[in-house]
Amino acid sequence: MLFGRESKLESLEKNWASSGTRFVVIYGGRRMGKTKFLGEFSKGKKGVFFSAQRLNSFANLRLFEKAVESYSETEEHFDRWRDAFLRIADFAKEERFLLAIDDFADLVFEDESILKDFRAAFENEWRNTQIFVAAACGRVYFTESEIIAENSAAAVRRPLIVKLDELDYFDAAKVLPKGVSARDKLRYYCCLGGVPEYLLMVKENESFEQNIRRLFLEENSPLGFALQEIYTYELREPEFYSSILAALSGGCKRINEIVAATGESSTKVNKYLLTLLQMQIVNRDVPFGEEGRTSRKGVYSVAPKALAFWYRFVMPNRAAIARGEAAVENITAAVDEYISGKLYEQVCTQYMQRKNKQGMLPFLGSVISGYWGSLKECGDAQIVAANQRNRQILFAKCAERFVQGTAEQTIAALRQNDRLFTEYWERYDMLFSLEPFPRDFRNAENMKLKLVDAEALYK
Repeated sequence: MLFGRESKLESLEKNWASSGTRFVVIYGGRRMGKTKFLGEFSKGKKGVFFSAQRLNSFANLRLFEKAVESYSETEEHFDRWRDAFLRIADFAKEERFLLAIDDFADLVFEDESILKDFRAAFENEWRNTQIFVAAACGRVYFTESEIIAENSAAAVRRPLIVKLDELDYFDAAKVLPKGVSARDKLRYYCCLGGVPEYLLMVKENESFEQNIRRLFLEENSPLGFALQEIYTYELREPEFYSSILAALSGGCKRINEIVAATGESSTKVNKYLLTLLQMQIVNRDVPFGEEGRTSRKGVYSVAPKALAFWYRFVMPNRAAIARGEAAVENITAAVDEYISGKLYEQVCTQYMQRKNKQGMLPFLGSVISGYWGSLKECGDAQIVAANQRNRQILFAKCAERFVQGTAEQTIAALRQNDRLFTEYWERYDMLFSLEPFPRDFRNAENMKLKLVDAEALYK
């Protein structure tokens, strides 16, 4: 079952129903379900499904022969990849034909001549056919910088892009066993992220703490020592990239903090951060109202949540885990402290984005992002939704809980936002709480103030 990918699959099916040469690139980070997505799309279609391996060109060409033979039911032999692509053209002359290539980047990464032959096939042999090429790529940076080249055929320059990100918090909860509480759904999401493969490892008959210990904090845990390599295996100097990721997971947010934590020059840190950004292993966020490239208030964070959790809880405790000791005494308490800031803010942002798409915010927001007045405030950021054309704005504040009897003071503090972005004249507020709201807060809720607790996040 493809959790949270239904709309992308539907879009791909509509493209399949069209005529002419088509090229689709399916890409995303490791463990995003690209192979499963490609396999689901391939079901019932006339075509060749080829899964490239990390082998040399000759060995992969022999495997491609076998994939073609399974379709043609005749013996095939290709001396060159150009011959193989010419053979595919024979199948696509009259009717729609699918060439599905899994791990395409692994196929062409070490031999650029394959990519040249692939582009040439679009220019020549495949030009007037009904071929539909779907290539799944795990190397995100490679996909954007190498495959889609300006001097390529039109189909290669303007492919249909299907990007498989991590599931958001709402779709991730659908993968978990039934009966998981709203609070535990949040905990699992902040520890495992939106990676279906990881979420499917959660066992229904185990508590949250038991699951996390089994997945991360025991010797030979499935997400233990190998998780780091999943994200850094294709990088040169993985130890330095790992140092940057450890610094970010440890609380560093700015260049100068990462420099101090790693002991490396700012030039080197900037260079390697750029690679991590291009690979979408690291995010850079800027506050609402700031220009992304020039803002000095930008902050960095590790994008894959499972990887951030690994650096925060597994890496510092590897020796204890290897000795079979309890690496973290109280996982639930440690995780609640861990998620109460930036991670909870990300979930609340996703909630607002979902409601915005459904037309359930007070207005249709054209932008939704975090806001912090200074770098010192970024750990306690607000979320802003705004419609710049209609001058409407909503400020959202996230907290672990609100105390009975403090509604009046909290609302007075919200009014401090009236001094911000005064060009927006129609203003709203939203409060998020991990715990249920006390009665005085519920009594204060109105058209201008919306309250959302953990249970409401999943409604």
